[in-house]
Amino acid sequence: MLAPVALHSVSWLLLSSLMLLSQVQGEESQDKLASPRINCPRGSRAYGSYCYALFRTAKSWTDANLACQKRHEGHLASVLSAVEGSFVSSLIKSSGNTYQYVWIGIYDPTMGFESNGDGWEWSSTDILDYTNWERNPSSASDRGYCGSVSRASGFLKWRDYNCAVQLPYVCKFKG
Repeated sequence: MLAPVALHSVSWLLLSSLMLLSQVQGEESQDKLASPRINCPRGSRAYGSYCYALFRTAKSWTDANLACQKRHEGHLASVLSAVEGSFVSSLIKSSGNTYQYVWIGIYDPTMGFESNGDGWEWSSTDILDYTNWERNPSSASDRGYCGSVSRASGFLKWRDYNCAVQLPYVCKFKG
């Protein structure tokens, strides 16, 4: 059996070691949480770990998505939350854009054949678990199968639109 003085010393040593270990592990996890500042090309803005750029040269939805892929290895912007939607809206509004609609990356490759409008997806293959439609695209009489944001909603709400119409567009790509 250990003498009381030795027991106290061993206990103190063990407690000190555990405290040091928890501090080191805490620092490691904080380093993982802190994301490094990303560098976006001139004319684009950072949000999270992505860069976003508005292009005012109007293109069809398909041509706009191809341009995003070629220029920056990205896609038309997927909007995965209300906060990200507000960021995209501010990007468009700050540009002085005069169009009524701007392309984003949502589209319906089934062209309405999925019931209840379930065919919509992101061109980036991000999961579609947040929606912000201005109107229900499956019940509109003038349906379109490509997604835009509308000036009427402050570029916050989505609107289905004819994919062949030429509009400005927002690209989203890794920084």
